[in-house]
Amino acid sequence: MSFVAAILPIIGIFFLLFVWKQSSLKAGLAAYAVTVVITLSHSSFALEIQEIVNASIKGLLTSFIVAYVLLFGIFLFHLMNKAGAIDDIAAFIAQSTDDQITQTIILVTGFSPLIESTSGFGTAFFIVTPIFIALGFHRFKAALLGLISLLAVPWGALATGTMIGSDLGDISISNLGIGSAIISIPIFVYYVTIVVYVAGGWRALREKWRAILLYSLTFGISLLFFNTYISVELSGVLASLVTVGIGLTVIKKQRKRVNLTTQETSVKRLSIIKLASPYLLLTIFIFISRLVPPIKHLFHSHIVIDLPAYSFSLALLYSPGFWLCVTCLFTIIIFQIQRDVIWNAWKASLKQWIPFVIATAGFVSMSEVMADSGMTAQIATTTTTVFGSSFIFLSPFVGGLGGFLTGSNTGANAMFMQLQVQAAHQLDIPPDILAFSQNTSASHVTMASPSRVMVGAALCDIKSQENHLLKSISLIAGGALLLIVSITFGWIWFVS
Repeated sequence: MSFVAAILPIIGIFFLLFVWKQSSLKAGLAAYAVTVVITLSHSSFALEIQEIVNASIKGLLTSFIVAYVLLFGIFLFHLMNKAGAIDDIAAFIAQSTDDQITQTIILVTGFSPLIESTSGFGTAFFIVTPIFIALGFHRFKAALLGLISLLAVPWGALATGTMIGSDLGDISISNLGIGSAIISIPIFVYYVTIVVYVAGGWRALREKWRAILLYSLTFGISLLFFNTYISVELSGVLASLVTVGIGLTVIKKQRKRVNLTTQETSVKRLSIIKLASPYLLLTIFIFISRLVPPIKHLFHSHIVIDLPAYSFSLALLYSPGFWLCVTCLFTIIIFQIQRDVIWNAWKASLKQWIPFVIATAGFVSMSEVMADSGMTAQIATTTTTVFGSSFIFLSPFVGGLGGFLTGSNTGANAMFMQLQVQAAHQLDIPPDILAFSQNTSASHVTMASPSRVMVGAALCDIKSQENHLLKSISLIAGGALLLIVSITFGWIWFVS
């Protein structure tokens, strides 16, 4: 009965979302409420009121880290959109090649991972999805493609989630990065295949299978190379740049040459530099803040929210949220956006942001209360006892569950990385492999997180299709989990 009580909030989430078709906001709040009721009524998981409050505050603080980034991510989108920059960038991509499938592949394997690697927290979704809409995709397809484009989450914001997983699991960051890259290579091929199918159907798959392999393997192998020989933190950025570079080279060779005067070419180059300048500035700022030691120390040590009682610390200047804020100010200046337009963009951002913050806080606070009450430990103990060595098949689903609930690789690793490593030791399985499984499965399922889907539906103005979008992306993420299960089992069998 204790196991049933412990897993009840998680079962409730699935029923609310997939059976009763409730919004992520309602599901998050309801799941949190059910968890609190269980801790107050079930002796095995009893917590004092103050303990529940403390766990809930920890969840709110963790949610704030993400909310801080996404507020300015949404605001940047609205500013760029109202300035017409999104449509102009889409037009430039369209002019580079008239092949919509090639445009889509480059956005998914190059541009989106570049933004996600430098910003993290799903920021790339806010930049890439509007481009898909501007390129002519239906809003539902654009939202789906934008979510799938978040395939570089293990290396998002310079691999912060992977670094936390390394610390919690006592696994070398280099080993965790390399292992995650190895498992992810087939996943990239799978995702790009899905992207081409969503964008163009079976015909596109038949015509573009070489492009699928070229771009997905270029990104995956580059990622593995940079994880191995450069650094885990920078590998996502560098692999993205390599992929974009190869993509533009291929396009240049394939497209028909157009005779332009020197002046026309110059104007075109200046125009795209201006259009892309907010994203370039954001990338440069984050690079500098992380790669120049004196600046990194400065931003890490000033204006820091430090709450030791809740094991919480946030350097506001070091966070991508701050640099997104600076980028928003830069965007206002360079595009000369009027005050009333700025105000309307801000109101639109808050309208989308507030429900997301509440939903995310509900899911993360629920997770914190479950962990502090012993509900998470009960689930782990029971599943390990029941499944024994077969737990290796369950391991990716545990990691995926964390990513699904929190929408964060960091949050999922905080919930389950220690569980995975402890289970590996108990079952005499190499702990590194289950750590790889945890990191990749959690990361690749964040794209299906209800809170992230909710934001996607709101951003694309398809709120009535939120549940359909959630089902579609969940099926896609589920396919990735099955691949991770196969790879994890094969790896363990090989080393045994």
